[in-house]
Amino acid sequence: MEYAIVFDFDGTLIDSKDVKTRNYVDAFFTIFKPEEKYRETIKESCIRTSGANRFIQLADTLKRLNLIATETQKEAWSREYSRLNANSLSKIEEFPSVRETLQRLNERGYHLYAASGILDEEFKRELKRRKLDVYFRGIEGGDKLGFLKKLKNRRYRRIVFVGDTEYDRQTAREADVEFFMITNNSDIEKLGSFLLTLHH
Repeated sequence: MEYAIVFDFDGTLIDSKDVKTRNYVDAFFTIFKPEEKYRETIKESCIRTSGANRFIQLADTLKRLNLIATETQKEAWSREYSRLNANSLSKIEEFPSVRETLQRLNERGYHLYAASGILDEEFKRELKRRKLDVYFRGIEGGDKLGFLKKLKNRRYRRIVFVGDTEYDRQTAREADVEFFMITNNSDIEKLGSFLLTLHH
């Protein structure tokens, strides 16, 4: 069949949007200590850039607040964000239809991959902890666009990126692959039917 389906993680396989946004803001306050009046601006920046690598998100937030951060501060923020996420992840559930959908797509012969803006080591560790890694032929964190471009070189007949943000849609466009938007569990259930339409 030679169709590749690439899944984002946060907000696509797991229902993590609200928790990750809260952790992002809390980490920002811990490291950069902005005034409380900027909380909503920081939150809006996180939501608008959701799906991007965390340092791209951070650059957007700093720019909106007219702040300049040292590399040491950026790394400290990243560590704090990772710490908060690690504490939260075990409580974040997958969308109910995820495993059934991944199993069915594998049985149909699709080649499944996972790509995320999460740091590569953290991403692989979390998928392994959840035992989701068994569904994927390849897993890569940190650079979704780069991963999609690498897949393009493998001459797949069709590549579909499954994500949950406008950033993901733009990433698919830049990589010249197709895109399927996930906003809730019912979208996951519709994915199989959508893929069947690509065969015609």
